[in-house]
Amino acid sequence: MSAEWGFYGRSEELGALLERMRSRRWFFGTIRGRRRIGKTALIQQAIEILRADVPDAGPWLVVEIPDSSPADFAAVFRAGLRETGLDSLAGARAVAGLAGVAEAVGRLCEAGVTVVLDEFQVCRRGPLSGFPSLVKMQVDRLEGRAAVGGLILLGSVQTEMEALLENRQAPLYGRSTFGITLEPWGPSDVLEVAACHGAEDPARTLTLWTLLGGVPKYWRDVAATRGLDGIERWEEWAQEACRRLFLRGDSPLAEEGRSLLGSELRRGNLAVLRAVARHGPSTHADLKGALPDLSLGPYLHNLTYDLRLVERQQPVFARSGQRRARYVVSDPFLLAWLRVIQPARGAARVQPTARVVEGLLSRLETLEGLAFERLVRSACEEMSRMGRGFAVTDRVRGYWNRPQSSKASVELDLVVWNSETCAVRFGSCKRRDARHDRKSRSRFREHVEIFLESTGRRFAGWRRDYVLYSPRFAPGRRARLEADGWKCRDLSDFRRALRAPGRGSRGPSPMSPKIAGGG
Repeated sequence: MSAEWGFYGRSEELGALLERMRSRRWFFGTIRGRRRIGKTALIQQAIEILRADVPDAGPWLVVEIPDSSPADFAAVFRAGLRETGLDSLAGARAVAGLAGVAEAVGRLCEAGVTVVLDEFQVCRRGPLSGFPSLVKMQVDRLEGRAAVGGLILLGSVQTEMEALLENRQAPLYGRSTFGITLEPWGPSDVLEVAACHGAEDPARTLTLWTLLGGVPKYWRDVAATRGLDGIERWEEWAQEACRRLFLRGDSPLAEEGRSLLGSELRRGNLAVLRAVARHGPSTHADLKGALPDLSLGPYLHNLTYDLRLVERQQPVFARSGQRRARYVVSDPFLLAWLRVIQPARGAARVQPTARVVEGLLSRLETLEGLAFERLVRSACEEMSRMGRGFAVTDRVRGYWNRPQSSKASVELDLVVWNSETCAVRFGSCKRRDARHDRKSRSRFREHVEIFLESTGRRFAGWRRDYVLYSPRFAPGRRARLEADGWKCRDLSDFRRALRAPGRGSRGPSPMSPKIAGGG
Protein backbone atom coordinates (compact mmCIF):
# COMPACT_ATOMS: atom_id res chain seq x y z
CA MET A 1 0.00 0.00 0.00
CA SER A 2 1.22 3.50 -0.78
CA ALA A 3 1.81 5.94 2.05
CA GLU A 4 -0.35 9.00 2.52
CA TRP A 5 0.95 11.90 0.45
CA GLY A 6 3.06 14.34 2.46
CA PHE A 7 5.37 17.30 2.12
CA TYR A 8 8.74 16.15 0.83
CA GLY A 9 11.90 18.10 1.53
CA ARG A 10 12.43 21.74 0.50
CA SER A 11 14.22 22.28 3.81
CA GLU A 12 16.41 25.11 2.53
CA GLU A 13 13.53 26.94 0.87
CA LEU A 14 11.20 26.30 3.81
CA GLY A 15 13.82 27.49 6.28
CA ALA A 16 14.42 30.71 4.33
CA LEU A 17 10.69 31.41 4.14
CA LEU A 18 10.11 30.75 7.85
CA GLU A 19 13.04 32.98 8.79
CA ARG A 20 11.41 35.91 7.00
CA MET A 21 8.01 35.23 8.48
CA ARG A 22 9.35 35.02 12.03
CA SER A 23 11.28 38.29 11.76
CA ARG A 24 8.23 40.40 12.72
CA ARG A 25 9.23 42.97 10.15
CA TRP A 26 7.75 43.86 6.79
CA PHE A 27 8.84 41.59 3.97
CA PHE A 28 8.11 41.47 0.28
CA GLY A 29 9.14 38.24 -1.37
CA THR A 30 8.70 36.20 -4.51
CA ILE A 31 8.46 32.45 -5.07
CA ARG A 32 8.97 31.37 -8.66
CA GLY A 33 8.96 28.05 -10.46
CA ARG A 34 7.25 26.26 -13.29
CA ARG A 35 3.66 25.04 -13.10
CA ARG A 36 3.00 22.23 -10.61
CA ILE A 37 6.39 22.62 -8.92
CA GLY A 38 5.01 23.06 -5.38
CA LYS A 39 4.92 26.82 -4.74
CA THR A 40 1.53 26.70 -3.02
CA ALA A 41 2.51 23.55 -1.10
CA LEU A 42 5.56 25.39 0.26
CA ILE A 43 3.36 28.25 1.46
CA GLN A 44 0.90 25.84 3.06
CA GLN A 45 3.66 23.98 4.86
CA ALA A 46 5.09 27.23 6.20
CA ILE A 47 1.65 28.28 7.46
CA GLU A 48 1.16 24.97 9.28
CA ILE A 49 4.55 25.20 10.98
CA LEU A 50 4.08 28.84 11.98
CA ARG A 51 0.66 28.19 13.45
CA ALA A 52 2.08 25.32 15.51
CA ASP A 53 5.26 27.12 16.65
CA VAL A 54 4.07 30.73 16.97
CA PRO A 55 0.60 30.89 18.53
CA ASP A 56 0.28 34.64 17.96
CA ALA A 57 1.42 34.52 14.33
CA GLY A 58 -0.59 36.80 12.10
CA PRO A 59 -3.30 35.56 9.73
CA TRP A 60 -2.84 34.69 6.05
CA LEU A 61 -4.70 35.46 2.88
CA VAL A 62 -3.95 33.45 -0.30
CA VAL A 63 -5.60 34.64 -3.51
CA GLU A 64 -5.10 33.32 -7.03
CA ILE A 65 -5.26 36.19 -9.50
CA PRO A 66 -7.67 35.39 -12.34
CA ASP A 67 -6.56 36.08 -15.90
CA SER A 68 -9.60 38.24 -16.58
CA SER A 69 -10.90 41.73 -15.73
CA PRO A 70 -10.19 44.10 -12.82
CA ALA A 71 -13.80 43.65 -11.65
CA ASP A 72 -13.39 39.86 -11.56
CA PHE A 73 -10.07 40.18 -9.71
CA ALA A 74 -11.72 42.40 -7.12
CA ALA A 75 -14.59 39.93 -6.75
CA VAL A 76 -12.17 37.03 -6.22
CA PHE A 77 -10.27 39.10 -3.65
CA ARG A 78 -13.45 39.98 -1.76
CA ALA A 79 -14.45 36.31 -1.73
CA GLY A 80 -11.07 35.43 -0.21
CA LEU A 81 -11.58 38.05 2.50
CA ARG A 82 -14.98 36.63 3.41
CA GLU A 83 -13.70 33.04 3.53
CA THR A 84 -10.85 33.99 5.89
CA GLY A 85 -12.86 36.41 8.03
CA LEU A 86 -10.64 39.36 7.14
CA ASP A 87 -13.45 41.55 5.77
CA SER A 88 -13.26 44.16 8.52
CA LEU A 89 -9.46 44.53 8.36
CA ALA A 90 -9.47 45.15 4.63
CA GLY A 91 -12.70 47.13 4.30
CA ALA A 92 -14.09 44.53 1.91
CA ARG A 93 -17.01 46.63 0.73
CA ALA A 94 -14.64 49.27 -0.64
CA VAL A 95 -12.55 46.77 -2.60
CA ALA A 96 -13.44 47.60 -6.19
CA GLY A 97 -11.09 47.64 -9.17
CA LEU A 98 -7.32 47.34 -9.13
CA ALA A 99 -6.76 50.36 -6.91
CA GLY A 100 -9.17 48.99 -4.31
CA VAL A 101 -7.40 45.62 -4.26
CA ALA A 102 -3.96 47.25 -3.87
CA GLU A 103 -5.17 49.46 -1.02
CA ALA A 104 -6.73 46.44 0.69
CA VAL A 105 -3.42 44.59 0.42
CA GLY A 106 -1.70 47.54 2.14
CA ARG A 107 -4.27 47.67 4.96
CA LEU A 108 -4.02 43.93 5.56
CA CYS A 109 -0.23 44.05 5.76
CA GLU A 110 -0.40 46.96 8.24
CA ALA A 111 -2.68 44.79 10.38
CA GLY A 112 -0.12 41.96 10.43
CA VAL A 113 -1.57 39.80 7.66
CA THR A 114 0.65 37.98 5.19
CA VAL A 115 -0.89 38.31 1.73
CA VAL A 116 -0.02 35.78 -0.99
CA LEU A 117 -0.95 36.61 -4.59
CA ASP A 118 -0.66 33.58 -6.85
CA GLU A 119 -0.20 33.59 -10.65
CA PHE A 120 1.08 37.15 -10.47
CA GLN A 121 2.47 36.90 -14.02
CA VAL A 122 -1.02 37.60 -15.43
CA CYS A 123 -0.54 41.20 -14.29
CA ARG A 124 2.01 41.77 -17.02
CA ARG A 125 -0.53 41.77 -19.78
CA GLY A 126 -4.02 42.93 -20.65
CA PRO A 127 -6.47 44.64 -18.30
CA LEU A 128 -4.47 43.85 -15.12
CA SER A 129 -1.23 45.46 -16.34
CA GLY A 130 -1.70 48.51 -14.12
CA PHE A 131 -1.74 46.49 -10.90
CA PRO A 132 2.07 46.22 -10.37
CA SER A 133 2.37 50.03 -10.21
CA LEU A 134 -0.38 50.15 -7.58
CA VAL A 135 1.33 47.40 -5.58
CA LYS A 136 4.60 49.34 -5.77
CA MET A 137 2.97 52.29 -3.99
CA GLN A 138 1.94 50.03 -1.10
CA VAL A 139 5.34 48.32 -0.96
CA ASP A 140 7.15 51.66 -0.79
CA ARG A 141 4.81 52.83 1.97
CA LEU A 142 5.37 49.71 4.10
CA GLU A 143 9.12 49.32 3.50
CA GLY A 144 11.21 49.08 6.66
CA ARG A 145 8.30 48.90 9.07
CA ALA A 146 8.28 46.58 12.07
CA ALA A 147 5.39 44.59 13.48
CA VAL A 148 3.56 44.32 10.17
CA GLY A 149 2.79 41.46 7.80
CA GLY A 150 4.21 40.73 4.40
CA LEU A 151 3.48 40.26 0.74
CA ILE A 152 4.51 37.21 -1.32
CA LEU A 153 4.05 36.97 -5.08
CA LEU A 154 3.92 33.55 -6.73
CA GLY A 155 4.44 33.06 -10.45
CA SER A 156 4.76 30.13 -12.82
CA VAL A 157 5.57 31.72 -16.20
CA GLN A 158 9.22 32.62 -15.78
CA THR A 159 9.66 35.04 -18.67
CA GLU A 160 6.75 37.16 -17.50
CA MET A 161 7.80 37.09 -13.82
CA GLU A 162 11.30 38.18 -14.82
CA ALA A 163 9.85 41.04 -16.84
CA LEU A 164 7.78 42.16 -13.83
CA LEU A 165 10.55 41.92 -11.25
CA GLU A 166 13.95 42.12 -12.96
CA ASN A 167 13.40 44.57 -15.79
CA ARG A 168 14.84 47.92 -14.70
CA GLN A 169 11.81 49.72 -16.10
CA ALA A 170 9.38 47.51 -14.17
CA PRO A 171 7.60 49.18 -11.20
CA LEU A 172 8.63 46.45 -8.72
CA TYR A 173 12.27 46.26 -9.81
CA GLY A 174 14.59 46.06 -6.79
CA ARG A 175 11.74 46.04 -4.26
CA SER A 176 11.71 42.41 -3.08
CA THR A 177 13.49 41.52 0.17
CA PHE A 178 13.90 37.86 -0.77
CA GLY A 179 13.32 35.55 -3.71
CA ILE A 180 12.95 31.78 -3.81
CA THR A 181 13.11 29.73 -7.00
CA LEU A 182 11.81 26.17 -6.85
CA GLU A 183 13.48 23.67 -9.14
CA PRO A 184 12.20 20.18 -9.98
CA TRP A 185 12.99 17.38 -7.57
CA GLY A 186 16.45 15.90 -7.61
CA PRO A 187 17.19 12.15 -7.56
CA SER A 188 17.05 11.81 -3.76
CA ASP A 189 13.48 13.07 -3.63
CA VAL A 190 12.35 11.11 -6.68
CA LEU A 191 13.74 7.90 -5.19
CA GLU A 192 12.12 8.58 -1.83
CA VAL A 193 8.71 9.40 -3.27
CA ALA A 194 8.84 6.41 -5.61
CA ALA A 195 9.52 4.15 -2.64
CA CYS A 196 6.67 5.68 -0.64
CA HIS A 197 4.10 5.48 -3.40
CA GLY A 198 4.25 2.11 -5.06
CA ALA A 199 7.14 2.51 -7.50
CA GLU A 200 10.13 1.32 -5.48
CA ASP A 201 10.93 -1.24 -8.17
CA PRO A 202 13.84 0.34 -10.10
CA ALA A 203 12.26 -0.27 -13.51
CA ARG A 204 9.12 1.59 -12.43
CA THR A 205 11.10 4.40 -10.84
CA LEU A 206 13.00 4.93 -14.10
CA THR A 207 9.80 4.90 -16.17
CA LEU A 208 8.17 7.55 -13.99
CA TRP A 209 11.36 9.64 -13.93
CA THR A 210 11.43 9.50 -17.72
CA LEU A 211 7.79 10.54 -18.06
CA LEU A 212 7.46 13.02 -15.19
CA GLY A 213 10.91 14.37 -14.40
CA GLY A 214 10.96 15.88 -10.93
CA VAL A 215 7.63 17.74 -10.95
CA PRO A 216 5.83 17.10 -7.62
CA LYS A 217 2.24 17.41 -8.82
CA TYR A 218 2.75 14.74 -11.45
CA TRP A 219 4.08 12.30 -8.86
CA ARG A 220 1.12 13.09 -6.66
CA ASP A 221 -1.13 12.12 -9.57
CA VAL A 222 0.67 8.76 -9.66
CA ALA A 223 0.15 8.32 -5.91
CA ALA A 224 -3.57 9.00 -6.38
CA THR A 225 -3.89 6.44 -9.20
CA ARG A 226 -5.28 3.35 -7.51
CA GLY A 227 -4.67 -0.20 -8.64
CA LEU A 228 -1.20 0.14 -10.16
CA ASP A 229 0.54 -1.50 -7.17
CA GLY A 230 -1.04 -4.87 -7.89
CA ILE A 231 0.27 -5.19 -11.47
CA GLU A 232 3.31 -7.48 -11.43
CA ARG A 233 4.87 -7.33 -14.91
CA TRP A 234 6.56 -4.08 -15.90
CA GLU A 235 5.07 -4.08 -19.42
CA GLU A 236 1.51 -4.36 -18.12
CA TRP A 237 2.17 -1.82 -15.36
CA ALA A 238 3.73 0.72 -17.76
CA GLN A 239 0.86 0.35 -20.24
CA GLU A 240 -1.74 0.86 -17.54
CA ALA A 241 0.17 3.78 -15.96
CA CYS A 242 0.37 5.61 -19.30
CA ARG A 243 -3.27 4.85 -20.06
CA ARG A 244 -4.43 6.14 -16.65
CA LEU A 245 -2.16 9.19 -16.52
CA PHE A 246 -2.29 10.40 -20.12
CA LEU A 247 -4.61 8.62 -22.54
CA ARG A 248 -8.06 8.38 -20.98
CA GLY A 249 -10.58 11.19 -21.06
CA ASP A 250 -10.32 11.62 -17.29
CA SER A 251 -6.53 11.30 -17.12
CA PRO A 252 -5.00 13.92 -14.79
CA LEU A 253 -2.17 14.73 -17.21
CA ALA A 254 -4.11 14.45 -20.46
CA GLU A 255 -3.78 18.16 -21.26
CA GLU A 256 -0.78 19.05 -19.11
CA GLY A 257 1.77 19.19 -21.91
CA ARG A 258 -0.40 21.38 -24.08
CA SER A 259 -1.17 23.68 -21.15
CA LEU A 260 2.49 23.99 -20.19
CA LEU A 261 3.59 24.66 -23.75
CA GLY A 262 0.81 27.19 -24.22
CA SER A 263 1.65 29.11 -21.03
CA GLU A 264 5.41 29.42 -21.58
CA LEU A 265 5.73 29.43 -25.37
CA ARG A 266 4.53 31.59 -28.21
CA ARG A 267 4.81 31.08 -31.97
CA GLY A 268 8.41 30.43 -32.99
CA ASN A 269 9.52 29.17 -29.57
CA LEU A 270 7.05 26.31 -29.76
CA ALA A 271 8.00 25.46 -33.34
CA VAL A 272 11.71 25.32 -32.48
CA LEU A 273 11.13 23.24 -29.33
CA ARG A 274 9.07 20.72 -31.29
CA ALA A 275 11.75 20.52 -33.98
CA VAL A 276 14.48 19.84 -31.41
CA ALA A 277 12.37 17.14 -29.73
CA ARG A 278 11.47 15.53 -33.04
CA HIS A 279 14.99 15.46 -34.51
CA GLY A 280 16.88 14.72 -31.29
CA PRO A 281 20.29 16.42 -30.83
CA SER A 282 20.15 19.12 -33.51
CA THR A 283 22.68 21.52 -34.95
CA HIS A 284 21.70 24.98 -36.12
CA ALA A 285 21.83 23.65 -39.69
CA ASP A 286 19.48 20.78 -38.80
CA LEU A 287 16.94 23.19 -37.37
CA LYS A 288 17.32 25.60 -40.28
CA GLY A 289 16.51 22.76 -42.64
CA ALA A 290 13.39 21.91 -40.64
CA LEU A 291 12.31 25.55 -40.19
CA PRO A 292 13.69 27.45 -43.23
CA ASP A 293 11.44 30.49 -42.81
CA LEU A 294 12.27 31.12 -39.16
CA SER A 295 15.04 33.30 -37.74
CA LEU A 296 16.35 30.80 -35.21
CA GLY A 297 18.76 32.92 -33.13
CA PRO A 298 16.32 34.73 -30.83
CA TYR A 299 14.20 31.62 -30.25
CA LEU A 300 17.16 29.38 -29.44
CA HIS A 301 18.51 32.01 -27.04
CA ASN A 302 15.13 32.31 -25.31
CA LEU A 303 14.61 28.55 -25.03
CA THR A 304 18.17 27.97 -23.80
CA TYR A 305 18.94 30.86 -21.47
CA ASP A 306 15.58 32.33 -20.44
CA LEU A 307 13.21 29.35 -20.31
CA ARG A 308 15.91 26.68 -19.84
CA LEU A 309 13.88 24.15 -21.79
CA VAL A 310 16.72 23.49 -24.24
CA GLU A 311 20.39 22.76 -23.52
CA ARG A 312 23.16 23.93 -25.84
CA GLN A 313 25.93 21.33 -25.96
CA GLN A 314 29.42 21.76 -27.36
CA PRO A 315 31.46 18.83 -28.73
CA VAL A 316 33.78 17.18 -26.20
CA PHE A 317 36.59 16.95 -28.76
CA ALA A 318 36.80 20.50 -30.10
CA ARG A 319 38.70 20.80 -33.36
CA SER A 320 40.65 23.89 -34.27
CA GLY A 321 38.36 26.55 -35.71
CA GLN A 322 35.27 24.37 -35.37
CA ARG A 323 32.58 24.66 -32.71
CA ARG A 324 29.42 22.81 -33.71
CA ALA A 325 26.88 23.19 -30.94
CA ARG A 326 23.93 20.82 -30.67
CA TYR A 327 20.61 21.53 -29.02
CA VAL A 328 18.59 19.03 -26.96
CA VAL A 329 15.36 19.35 -24.96
CA SER A 330 16.42 19.50 -21.31
CA ASP A 331 13.00 19.37 -19.63
CA PRO A 332 12.21 15.65 -19.05
CA PHE A 333 8.44 15.98 -19.01
CA LEU A 334 8.26 18.04 -22.19
CA LEU A 335 10.67 15.70 -23.96
CA ALA A 336 8.52 12.70 -23.02
CA TRP A 337 5.37 14.60 -23.97
CA LEU A 338 6.64 15.60 -27.41
CA ARG A 339 8.40 12.30 -28.22
CA VAL A 340 6.08 9.74 -26.60
CA ILE A 341 2.79 11.00 -25.17
CA GLN A 342 1.58 13.49 -27.77
CA PRO A 343 1.99 11.05 -30.69
CA ALA A 344 0.16 8.39 -28.68
CA ARG A 345 -2.71 10.74 -27.88
CA GLY A 346 -3.05 11.58 -31.55
CA ALA A 347 -3.00 7.93 -32.57
CA ALA A 348 -5.57 7.01 -29.91
CA ARG A 349 -8.17 9.05 -31.78
CA VAL A 350 -8.12 6.64 -34.73
CA GLN A 351 -6.62 3.38 -33.39
CA PRO A 352 -7.44 0.91 -30.61
CA THR A 353 -5.87 1.99 -27.32
CA ALA A 354 -4.15 -1.40 -26.85
CA ARG A 355 -2.24 -0.99 -30.13
CA VAL A 356 -1.36 2.62 -29.31
CA VAL A 357 0.06 1.67 -25.92
CA GLU A 358 2.28 -1.02 -27.43
CA GLY A 359 3.84 1.55 -29.77
CA LEU A 360 4.15 3.98 -26.88
CA LEU A 361 6.20 1.49 -24.85
CA SER A 362 8.69 1.03 -27.68
CA ARG A 363 9.37 4.78 -27.86
CA LEU A 364 9.41 5.02 -24.07
CA GLU A 365 12.08 2.33 -23.69
CA THR A 366 14.34 4.23 -26.10
CA LEU A 367 13.87 7.43 -24.13
CA GLU A 368 14.52 5.65 -20.83
CA GLY A 369 18.11 4.98 -21.82
CA LEU A 370 18.78 8.72 -22.13
CA ALA A 371 16.81 9.44 -18.96
CA PHE A 372 18.83 6.91 -16.98
CA GLU A 373 22.11 8.55 -17.97
CA ARG A 374 20.73 11.91 -16.83
CA LEU A 375 19.55 10.37 -13.55
CA VAL A 376 22.97 8.85 -12.85
CA ARG A 377 24.79 12.11 -13.52
CA SER A 378 22.39 14.04 -11.29
CA ALA A 379 22.59 11.45 -8.51
CA CYS A 380 26.40 11.47 -8.53
CA GLU A 381 26.45 15.25 -8.26
CA GLU A 382 23.84 15.26 -5.49
CA MET A 383 25.76 12.65 -3.50
CA SER A 384 28.88 14.78 -3.86
CA ARG A 385 27.03 17.84 -2.52
CA MET A 386 25.90 15.76 0.45
CA GLY A 387 29.47 14.65 1.14
CA ARG A 388 28.80 11.03 0.20
CA GLY A 389 30.49 8.79 -2.32
CA PHE A 390 32.87 10.12 -4.95
CA ALA A 391 33.60 13.82 -4.36
CA VAL A 392 33.10 15.64 -7.67
CA THR A 393 34.83 18.89 -8.55
CA ASP A 394 33.90 18.84 -12.25
CA ARG A 395 32.65 16.62 -15.06
CA VAL A 396 32.71 16.34 -18.84
CA ARG A 397 29.86 18.24 -20.46
CA GLY A 398 28.75 18.31 -24.07
CA TYR A 399 28.21 15.66 -26.70
CA TRP A 400 30.68 13.05 -27.85
CA ASN A 401 32.06 13.59 -31.32
CA ARG A 402 34.94 11.75 -32.99
CA PRO A 403 38.37 12.92 -31.78
CA GLN A 404 40.67 14.21 -34.49
CA SER A 405 43.45 11.88 -33.39
CA SER A 406 41.40 8.70 -33.81
CA LYS A 407 39.31 6.98 -36.43
CA ALA A 408 37.14 5.40 -33.71
CA SER A 409 34.07 7.02 -32.22
CA VAL A 410 34.03 7.69 -28.49
CA GLU A 411 31.11 7.90 -26.12
CA LEU A 412 31.31 7.78 -22.33
CA ASP A 413 28.17 8.14 -20.26
CA LEU A 414 29.87 9.63 -17.22
CA VAL A 415 33.23 11.29 -16.66
CA VAL A 416 33.65 13.06 -13.31
CA TRP A 417 36.78 13.92 -11.38
CA ASN A 418 38.22 15.36 -8.21
CA SER A 419 41.17 17.62 -8.94
CA GLU A 420 42.15 17.74 -5.25
CA THR A 421 42.59 13.98 -4.81
CA CYS A 422 43.62 13.36 -8.46
CA ALA A 423 40.88 10.80 -9.03
CA VAL A 424 38.73 10.37 -12.12
CA ARG A 425 35.63 8.19 -12.47
CA PHE A 426 34.32 6.74 -15.72
CA GLY A 427 30.81 5.34 -15.89
CA SER A 428 28.91 3.14 -18.33
CA CYS A 429 25.09 3.24 -18.12
CA LYS A 430 22.87 0.43 -19.41
CA ARG A 431 19.12 0.21 -19.02
CA ARG A 432 19.45 -3.55 -18.47
CA ASP A 433 22.29 -5.06 -16.44
CA ALA A 434 22.72 -7.94 -18.93
CA ARG A 435 23.98 -5.44 -21.49
CA HIS A 436 27.14 -4.93 -19.41
CA ASP A 437 28.53 -7.99 -21.19
CA ARG A 438 32.16 -8.71 -21.98
CA LYS A 439 32.03 -6.95 -25.36
CA SER A 440 30.42 -3.83 -23.88
CA ARG A 441 32.94 -3.64 -21.05
CA SER A 442 35.84 -4.04 -23.46
CA ARG A 443 34.48 -1.24 -25.64
CA PHE A 444 34.03 0.92 -22.54
CA ARG A 445 37.74 0.50 -21.66
CA GLU A 446 38.78 1.28 -25.23
CA HIS A 447 36.77 4.50 -25.24
CA VAL A 448 38.37 5.55 -21.97
CA GLU A 449 41.85 5.01 -23.42
CA ILE A 450 41.05 7.05 -26.53
CA PHE A 451 39.69 9.84 -24.33
CA LEU A 452 42.80 9.80 -22.14
CA GLU A 453 45.05 10.02 -25.18
CA SER A 454 43.36 13.18 -26.43
CA THR A 455 41.29 15.55 -24.30
CA GLY A 456 41.93 13.56 -21.11
CA ARG A 457 45.72 13.83 -21.04
CA ARG A 458 45.49 15.89 -17.88
CA PHE A 459 44.41 12.72 -16.04
CA ALA A 460 47.67 10.87 -16.68
CA GLY A 461 48.80 9.29 -13.42
CA TRP A 462 45.45 9.86 -11.68
CA ARG A 463 43.57 7.11 -9.88
CA ARG A 464 40.85 5.72 -12.14
CA ASP A 465 37.46 4.28 -11.19
CA TYR A 466 35.41 2.24 -13.63
CA VAL A 467 31.75 1.99 -12.62
CA LEU A 468 28.87 0.15 -14.27
CA TYR A 469 25.38 1.59 -13.74
CA SER A 470 21.98 -0.06 -14.28
CA PRO A 471 18.57 0.46 -12.67
CA ARG A 472 18.97 -2.95 -11.00
CA PHE A 473 21.75 -5.53 -10.84
CA ALA A 474 20.80 -9.15 -10.33
CA PRO A 475 22.79 -10.41 -7.28
CA GLY A 476 24.63 -13.11 -9.23
CA ARG A 477 25.62 -10.76 -12.06
CA ARG A 478 26.78 -8.09 -9.60
CA ALA A 479 28.93 -10.65 -7.79
CA ARG A 480 30.59 -11.78 -11.03
CA LEU A 481 31.26 -8.23 -12.21
CA GLU A 482 32.69 -7.16 -8.87
CA ALA A 483 34.87 -10.26 -8.79
CA ASP A 484 36.32 -9.07 -12.12
CA GLY A 485 37.19 -5.69 -10.54
CA TRP A 486 34.22 -3.60 -11.65
CA LYS A 487 32.19 -1.38 -9.36
CA CYS A 488 28.41 -1.72 -9.78
CA ARG A 489 25.83 0.88 -8.78
CA ASP A 490 22.06 0.76 -9.22
CA LEU A 491 19.06 2.77 -8.06
CA SER A 492 18.83 0.87 -4.77
CA ASP A 493 22.43 1.90 -4.03
CA PHE A 494 21.58 5.52 -4.82
CA ARG A 495 18.45 5.39 -2.66
CA ARG A 496 20.43 4.18 0.35
CA ALA A 497 23.26 6.65 -0.21
CA LEU A 498 20.97 9.65 -0.66
CA ARG A 499 18.63 8.87 2.23
CA ALA A 500 18.64 11.59 4.86
CA PRO A 501 20.12 10.67 8.28
CA GLY A 502 17.51 9.08 10.53
CA ARG A 503 15.07 8.51 7.66
CA GLY A 504 13.50 5.11 7.27
CA SER A 505 12.95 3.58 3.88
CA ARG A 506 9.32 4.69 3.77
CA GLY A 507 7.21 7.56 4.89
CA PRO A 508 7.46 11.31 4.25
CA SER A 509 8.67 13.68 6.90
CA PRO A 510 7.05 17.11 7.26
CA MET A 511 10.45 18.57 8.15
CA SER A 512 12.56 16.60 5.71
CA PRO A 513 16.15 17.91 5.55
CA LYS A 514 16.39 17.34 1.80
CA ILE A 515 15.27 19.50 -1.07
CA ALA A 516 12.07 19.22 -3.13
CA GLY A 517 8.51 20.03 -2.45
CA GLY A 518 4.97 18.88 -2.09
CA GLY A 519 2.64 19.50 -4.94
